[in-house]
Amino acid sequence: MPVRIGKIELIGLTQIYTEDARNLVQQRVPGQSGSVFQDLGREPVTVVMEGLLLGEDPQAALEELRQAQMKATPMSFASDAIAGADLTDVLIADFQVRQLAGHQNRFSFFLRVKEYVEPPATQDAGVGAVNDAVADDAQSWAQGSTDAAGVLQNPESLMDAVDANPDLLGHLSPDELGSVVNGTKGSLTGKNFGSLLGALGKVNPGAIIGFVQSLSQAGSLGEFIEKLATEGINILEQMTGLDLGAALDIVKGIAGAGDFLAKLQAVGKEAGALGAAIGGFDPLGPFKDLENLP
Repeated sequence: MPVRIGKIELIGLTQIYTEDARNLVQQRVPGQSGSVFQDLGREPVTVVMEGLLLGEDPQAALEELRQAQMKATPMSFASDAIAGADLTDVLIADFQVRQLAGHQNRFSFFLRVKEYVEPPATQDAGVGAVNDAVADDAQSWAQGSTDAAGVLQNPESLMDAVDANPDLLGHLSPDELGSVVNGTKGSLTGKNFGSLLGALGKVNPGAIIGFVQSLSQAGSLGEFIEKLATEGINILEQMTGLDLGAALDIVKGIAGAGDFLAKLQAVGKEAGALGAAIGGFDPLGPFKDLENLP
């Protein structure tokens, strides 16, 4: 009669039996013979086992069973005696051990286990996780709002604040962000402007249009396009993979203007270098050397 409880195989069983019962409530009807029974379901299956605790390390098996009984730890269970029963996990309800005289590692035991059923999840089982997520969102929103207020008070802190917490951009209107950038345009580089547009594209791409319009109305958009061209910043590369929606055309326009201006600047430099070379060129220079010939 092979029996396994947890990882322990009980190979020294001398007796095993089950106790199966239903919970029936008897209702007597006055003036009638017999009774009416209300079925409240079956009772948990109980399995009783007796025998010798054998194996390579009975002391370890004894300790594992005792700990499971003390802590009410569910253990897997398999036995031919429960064939047909829906019994896979048990709790140890009673565990008695006797050490046999004259044998150091031989024990007799009495073991009573009861069917274990996983308790149903309560209706509010997921409330804790939801509350934690809401609390985290609220904390993040509050931090973003605080950081945005700090940027409005100290515009020079814009890029450091965005690097630390890009979500603050979601708490600034396009006009507020445009005002901050216009107020610090002298210290902002083309790289800063590209990073700012990339962060805004991740947090609130819909605000890009209003932000660019704010810069255009203030007359500073051209300055930033010139900085992008001079520094060779490609803002489209920084926004790869972002869903910009309607703002995509605006970003492409800025990138195209920057690229055109960069090429124009390159042509200007080459033309300046050519002009300098032509200005220093003396067409009679080679002939002047002939005068010194003997």
